[in-house]
Amino acid sequence: MTITKKITGILLLAGISLFSVGCKKDFDTPPIKTIPEGNRITIADLKAMYQNTPLKITDELSLFAVVTMDEQSGNIYKEAYIQDETGAINLRLLSSGGLYQGDSVRVFLKGTILNMYRKMMQLDSVDVDNNIIKQATKKDRQPDVLTSIANIDTVFHQGKLIKFENVQFSSSELGNTYADGINLLAKSRTLEDAFGKTIIVRTSGYANFANDTLPNGKGSLIAIVSQYDETLQLLIRNPNEVILNNPRSGLAKNFQDESITSGGWTTQLVTGTYNWTTSDAGSTGNFYGMMSNWTGSGNVASEAWLISPAIDLSASTNATFDFRNASNFSGPNMEVLVSTNYDGVSAPSTATWTQLGANLSTGGFAWVNGGPLSLNSYLTNGVYLAFKYTGTASSGKTWEVDDIIVTW
Repeated sequence: MTITKKITGILLLAGISLFSVGCKKDFDTPPIKTIPEGNRITIADLKAMYQNTPLKITDELSLFAVVTMDEQSGNIYKEAYIQDETGAINLRLLSSGGLYQGDSVRVFLKGTILNMYRKMMQLDSVDVDNNIIKQATKKDRQPDVLTSIANIDTVFHQGKLIKFENVQFSSSELGNTYADGINLLAKSRTLEDAFGKTIIVRTSGYANFANDTLPNGKGSLIAIVSQYDETLQLLIRNPNEVILNNPRSGLAKNFQDESITSGGWTTQLVTGTYNWTTSDAGSTGNFYGMMSNWTGSGNVASEAWLISPAIDLSASTNATFDFRNASNFSGPNMEVLVSTNYDGVSAPSTATWTQLGANLSTGGFAWVNGGPLSLNSYLTNGVYLAFKYTGTASSGKTWEVDDIIVTW
């Protein structure tokens, strides 16, 4: 009886053991998705394939690049910018997310579409899951450093990461925010360099810094170069890369805000009722300052001044003043003047003004540069510059001024 029980127990344990082994499930290993590499090309090679019509890429091609701008700040959406040693390009993504600044990636090009939108080259229909293979992270590229906005090459720098030194937002922009984050509206703000050259900084109303006030100093800025038709635009990745903490060291006015007095400029009407204003006659969309004493049927005696805000040149060792001007018809020449004892509000006659030897237009509305004029004899605080218009009851030129720039 005891032996039988032992045998029965042994058989029972063996059955349980065999049942356990027999019921063990082998899970299938999921297949590893592979994306072929095909032939390697560069971004320059890719751009060269564009022949003025959208091109769907059907060959197995890959390029290797680094992500230079992602969507994290909200300044772009379902987009990214990548760059290699030969150039840069904008990626248009089928869905948001998955790419981050500093990602080193292989882009498998088959199925994507090479296109140009408003003169900006794009690689469209990029599926992050099927077209992007991440190679590494935190491989940030260093920006190209440019000394002037004029150095931007529309072809070479399009889509690239760049850095400017000694730039500032135009005085007419001070007090503005990057964009309208309340109504979610994009805005364009004007950035200027020490040479008076300007470029647009375009910011989405969805950017997480849209409602930040523009910094009012001078310094450095890192951004991506974008393009919309003929207009170059800078896209900021992160407001921490806009370091404008130094004192402003320049004065610029181009009248594009259609205001004659923005940026601290004032007018003084001494004689008559005609005063300085803005106009874009003859150059639609390109505004300038203008003064004329013509009533439509004759001239009236006029004296009108356009006067700069006070300029502090006390820390400068070399200050210059330049502007463009045009004129037509007959009458007295405009005078270009400087004062160091004007108070900024009183009649101009209360101060001493010295005429500067500006180059003035001879007529025909031909634009000429008025300088550059040296201000090295006036390296003090409280310097004022002025354009004085004079006309008589029988004659009077029309004078136009634009692109006023003082550097120190």
